[in-house]
Amino acid sequence: MKKTSKVLLMALGLSVAGTSGAWAQQDPSGDGVWSLQEAVEYARVNNLQVRQSNLNRKLNEIEYKQAQLDRLPIVNANGSYFFNTGSFQDPVTFSVQTQEAQTANFSGSASMPLFQGFRQTNLIKQTRLELEASQQDVLSTQNDITLQIVTSYLNILFSDELIKTSELQRDATGQQLERTRKLFEAGSVAENSVLDLESQLATDELNVINAINQRDVSRLNLMQLLNLKTSEEFSIQIPELPEPEQNPLIVDGEQVYDAAVQTLPAIKAADLRVKSAEKGVAAARGNYFPRLSLGAGISTRYSSTTNFLVGREDRYIEQVFYTNPQGTEQQSFYILQPSPIYSDYSFFDQAKDNIGKQYGLQLSIPIFNGFQVRNSVQRAIVSQENANLSADIARNNLRQTIEQAYVDAVAARRRYTAAREQVRATERNVRNAELRLNSGIINSVEYVIVANTFRSAQSELLQAKYDYFFKLKVLDFYQGKDISF
Repeated sequence: MKKTSKVLLMALGLSVAGTSGAWAQQDPSGDGVWSLQEAVEYARVNNLQVRQSNLNRKLNEIEYKQAQLDRLPIVNANGSYFFNTGSFQDPVTFSVQTQEAQTANFSGSASMPLFQGFRQTNLIKQTRLELEASQQDVLSTQNDITLQIVTSYLNILFSDELIKTSELQRDATGQQLERTRKLFEAGSVAENSVLDLESQLATDELNVINAINQRDVSRLNLMQLLNLKTSEEFSIQIPELPEPEQNPLIVDGEQVYDAAVQTLPAIKAADLRVKSAEKGVAAARGNYFPRLSLGAGISTRYSSTTNFLVGREDRYIEQVFYTNPQGTEQQSFYILQPSPIYSDYSFFDQAKDNIGKQYGLQLSIPIFNGFQVRNSVQRAIVSQENANLSADIARNNLRQTIEQAYVDAVAARRRYTAAREQVRATERNVRNAELRLNSGIINSVEYVIVANTFRSAQSELLQAKYDYFFKLKVLDFYQGKDISF
């Protein structure tokens, strides 16, 4: 909301006072002339701030999906294969070996949360609210860009009107200069009358150039808002703007505020973040509860030093006993002793025969963790209070901005009414001055003064017209109406 207020303060100060990659420069209609609606729709997609806001929305969408997926089981697999030299513990027999060997261990595990104190449920709700808030942020950014587009568009229109007015004044001064030169050649007026009008003509020419420069700056601002390359071929559609007296109604500021609170995306985003902060507190408090999860695992192992017992072979071992104490007489007999027979134990056979499985429940009860849970809850509560305060600030800024916009609209209407009467009065005066100049009643200096007053009145009327028209559009914007001409 703070950003919106800054944009509006900039936009409300419509400069009608007389003073990076790019997209292909082609208007959506393809006719080479941009209407206000085309410019707004194009900027709502291609403006860099809008595109960045959309990226933030996508990030929140990913966070929301991840919060939902965190309820699914977690499955992991691990494996290792080593070449051993020297002493090592055989992973199959667990005996200490001192030789060269190859060993391997493989395992898989799965874990699924059963109860987490409703923490995950609240996190899902919180991320969903954050996603909805970011969607409103996109709309809010598009609204900000819309106001900037309208500002630049009206500045171009005003500059074009100012160019026409300045050119008319320059042409009128030029015609008067030609008549004065003829009168000077006939000896009816002094030379200083010609010099005064030549000076005035140079001033009028400068006013035309200044108006053209102002239009070019406004065109550049609009092209930059549209994220377009600068081009002399860029042009806008000239709409038929109604005269302000045909639409004098100004809606009361309180009515505008009531409508804006219900429709403005920035307010909706602030309210959604208040609800999100509430779920954040509930999620943090979930860490106080025990956690229960279901787990299972499977493992196997291999060692190149392990052989496979295929059978046993009967062998007779001779035993000798002495039959007298002197050891001079002996007697032999044979004892049957089976002897094991081993063969190579392949990798896959060992992996199959050494499989181990386990499954069960795991319960974790928080007892003391350095007050981490308590502090996380306190942080969540502070975030909730901050979200509430941000929502109040957003509403307060909105009310102040609308009140200012309403006062500005009323002042702009008064200014337009006074400027219109000033033009009517100075127009009669300049016509009378022209007749008196041609009759020799007044000199060129007096005529130039009257003509400049008329031109200033025309310029003031144009400023008042566009200023009043824009102020009305701002009020329409806050009421949720489309800004169009």
